[in-house]
Amino acid sequence: MKKKVMPVLIGLGLLGLAGCGNGEESSSDNGNGETEYGEVLATSDAGEITVDDILNEMGTTQIANQTFQLVLDQILQDRYSDEVDEDEIHEQVDAEMEQYGGEEQFEMMMAQQQPGMTADNYREQRIASTYHDLFFAEKFDISDEEAMENAAEGAHILVAVDEDEEDGLSDEEAEEKAEDLISEIEDGADFGEVAEEESDDPGSAANQGALGLVTEGQMVPEFEEALFELETGEMTSEPVESDFGYHIIQRGDEEDLDEELETIKSQMVNQRIQEDPGQVLTFYQELLDEYNVSFENDEIESYIEETYLADSEETDDGEEESAADSEENETEDDDSEE
Repeated sequence: MKKKVMPVLIGLGLLGLAGCGNGEESSSDNGNGETEYGEVLATSDAGEITVDDILNEMGTTQIANQTFQLVLDQILQDRYSDEVDEDEIHEQVDAEMEQYGGEEQFEMMMAQQQPGMTADNYREQRIASTYHDLFFAEKFDISDEEAMENAAEGAHILVAVDEDEEDGLSDEEAEEKAEDLISEIEDGADFGEVAEEESDDPGSAANQGALGLVTEGQMVPEFEEALFELETGEMTSEPVESDFGYHIIQRGDEEDLDEELETIKSQMVNQRIQEDPGQVLTFYQELLDEYNVSFENDEIESYIEETYLADSEETDDGEEESAADSEENETEDDDSEE
C-alpha cells in the first residue's frame, strides 16, 4: 500500500505550487506562432482598454505565477532541447487519447478534472513536464543505473484487519487467512485469480493484484523491503504485516523495465520532491542565477522572491548567521581562556 504524502509540487509539466494557468491558449510561441496584441486592445468614446488594464484585472499574483512558469519553461527548453523529441511526445499523447475514445472524449474527461483544459494544453503540459523531469533528475543526480535498481513491478493480495466490522477479521484471523492463501498459491492456485477473489485492496484486486511500477519510497517500509528482496516472479513465503493488514507480495516480470526508464525517473523525482520540497526552491534559485534572470516589474519580482525563493534565501541567511554565531562563540571561548 502506498504511503500518504503531501501533493506533489511539480504537476504535469506545470508548477503545482504556482497553481497558474487558466486553460486558455497562451500568446507565447508554442509552435503555432505568436500573437501580437499591441498595447491598446479596444477604443470607445469612453476611453481605451490597454494590455495593462487586462493585466491589472488579472492581478499581480496570477501574472507573477505565469511569468515565473514561462521563464522556467523557456530556460529548461533551452537547456534540454537536444534531449527531448517533441514529435514523439505528441504521438504518445495521441495514442493515449485514442484509448479514451478520441480527442473529443479525452477533452470532455479532462474538463471535469481541470475546467478549460484542451487537448493542445495537455500536449504542451506533457512536453513541459518532460523538460522539468530532466532538470530534476539531473539536480537529484538520478542515474540510469540507480533508477533501474530502485524500481520493481509489484503485485499483492491484502488481507485486512478490521475487528470493528461485523464480518471483519481479527489480527490473528487475518494472518491465518493470509497463510492459507499462500499455501493455496504454492499448491498451484493462480496468484491473479486469488487476488481478484480474496484481496481487500479493491484497486489492485480488479487488476489481479498488480500495482504496476513501484519505486523506492512509494510504499510503506515493510511492503517495500519485502518486495525488493524478492527475485523476479517470486512471492513472499510468509505474510508481510503493515498498518493495512497482511500482504502476500509478488515481484513481477521486469524484462522490459528499461523501457520504463523515464517513468521510473519521474516517479523518483516526485518522491524526492515530497521528501524535501524546500530543496526545489534552491534548485530554482540556482537556475535563475545561472541564466541571469531579471524580473523587470518590481511587484512581480517581489512576489516571486517571497513565494518561490524565500526558503532558499532564508537557508543562505541561516547559514551565514550560524557561521557568525560560531565565530562569536569561538571569540568568547578565546576570551574566557585568557
